[in-house]
Amino acid sequence: MARRIHSESALLLLFCVSQLTFLADGFSLAPSASQLRSRLPSLRSQRHGLCATSMVLSREATETAESPQKGGMTVPGGTEAELEPRRSSKPPVGIIDLLTKYAWGQQKPNIPLPINVVEGQPPEPQNVVTQEHLDTLREDGVVHVKGVLSKEWIEYLRANTEWQIEHPHIWAVPGVASGLYDYIQRSAWTTNEGFANFLYYSPAASVLGKMAECGWFPEGDERGYHEIRVSTDLLMVNPNKGFKWHQDNQNGPLTSGHGGKLDALRFWVTMDDTPAEYGAPVYLRKSHNNNYVGKDEVFVSLEDGDLPKYADDVVEFRPKAGDMLIWHPRSIHKVDGAPGGDWQGKKRRVLGGTVAIDDAYYQGKKKALFSDMGSHNLKQGDPLRSPFFPIIFPRSDPEERKWRAEGRVGRSMEGFGRMVRSLFTTENFSQFSSWTQVVASAQKVASV
Repeated sequence: MARRIHSESALLLLFCVSQLTFLADGFSLAPSASQLRSRLPSLRSQRHGLCATSMVLSREATETAESPQKGGMTVPGGTEAELEPRRSSKPPVGIIDLLTKYAWGQQKPNIPLPINVVEGQPPEPQNVVTQEHLDTLREDGVVHVKGVLSKEWIEYLRANTEWQIEHPHIWAVPGVASGLYDYIQRSAWTTNEGFANFLYYSPAASVLGKMAECGWFPEGDERGYHEIRVSTDLLMVNPNKGFKWHQDNQNGPLTSGHGGKLDALRFWVTMDDTPAEYGAPVYLRKSHNNNYVGKDEVFVSLEDGDLPKYADDVVEFRPKAGDMLIWHPRSIHKVDGAPGGDWQGKKRRVLGGTVAIDDAYYQGKKKALFSDMGSHNLKQGDPLRSPFFPIIFPRSDPEERKWRAEGRVGRSMEGFGRMVRSLFTTENFSQFSSWTQVVASAQKVASV
């Protein structure tokens, strides 16, 4: 047990340093290439210090909530899950907290699903997608699908989110420590059974399967159905600072429309109504067709390249609880946080991510992917068929579900090493440069 925790601690420290340093999801300002190199010699000594402390940790790998039942649902604190959001504090991030209050392995909230499920059944069907939705996604690069989740599914997703905040996972530390979100955790499906079951059985998977009929994915059209796999997910609670114009980059080992056929869609599932004054996601219509933003860039200036021709065609969405946003990975968009980071007792909880569509192939070469740190044996160009990227539509796979339940698809030292080696490439330095240049010239970025 001590040896396992020792290696996990080493992995955690290296991961925290790299993720905070490299701005994996826009958490902090990116350093220059010379700054990155200057920090590397200190990693070994820092890692050693945390490892020594962590060996005293004696914690079960699986953490299970024991909460009273009410109304057929287990919820944090034994109270009924609310449709009106309530305030909860951020998890503490001190070194003692990290070693004593955070889960390190698999978590089981034991929150019952809102429908009777036979294990392995298809996700709940949902008929809200119309031809207009498909046409809008194809033409505009983004679409708002309303009313995907029932009240019961919203309660389920909220209850799992509140439970996760109260029982934080170690992989949330970099994002929480940054202060830019109250809580943020990537790959929550790998460690939290509740989020995995949501992806397996909720109508969200059915909607993604239907939206793949928009005309971008001919393989599935010809086959008569589309296959949807999870590439990465991201649980986000209250962005305390906004994110300016950008394209999504941490999509997992996919082309995402750069340098190959389109193999992915981005999605949001919202748990709360968007406030009237702030917090709305804003997109540039048709900007997925731009010829300027490369695969290695994240933040952009709307004054550059051919982006000015999209800058005035803006669409703002104010999704309500249970809605979905679905978009092309190359669509340019932004999200503004609450003024001063004060959500005034409200919440903006979202489960987002990227799904691989149909005949996707592993594209992990020279990419620093914080969602691809598992010990799989996929090589560049291999079919993306693996428990590390599980199928959720038309239905999940029993062997892939078993791997997840056994904790075999999580992050590993081998996967971390693969990610670190990819950091020092021209492609990844280009990403950091795009962040730094835009932050430095923020006053020049067009605003709407």
